[in-house]
Amino acid sequence: MPYEEGEHTADILMHVWAPDIPMLFTECGHALMATMYQGRAGADTAYSFTVTGKDPEQLLQAFLSELLCLTETENVVFSDISVTISNDLLTAVLAGEPFDREKHGGGTEVKGISFCGLAIRQEHNEYVLDILFDV
Repeated sequence: MPYEEGEHTADILMHVWAPDIPMLFTECGHALMATMYQGRAGADTAYSFTVTGKDPEQLLQAFLSELLCLTETENVVFSDISVTISNDLLTAVLAGEPFDREKHGGGTEVKGISFCGLAIRQEHNEYVLDILFDV
């Protein structure tokens, strides 16, 4: 797992790392799904979307906000997340399955993705960040 939960007084702080920016965004998406849902989802339903941002942090916040909105409005738990980035445009391709309370229940409701402290940095040949999920 290229992410781990850190300590935070009110929200959920995730520390995420990956070898490149698109994979970092993908792992942030997986961290969001792992926070919200238990168990592993199948991949029988496909979705895609695009978002824009002026910088990598805005792009990440837009991506995770759209992912959060999509999982809640479509009632789908995503297991496969693929991200491509070209300049200020991100395209996400997702696969998942409908939410099943017995299989996926028991996670934490996430209300939003915070900009607070959001900064992508490079450390030892990988990209890292700490991100807050508002609960």
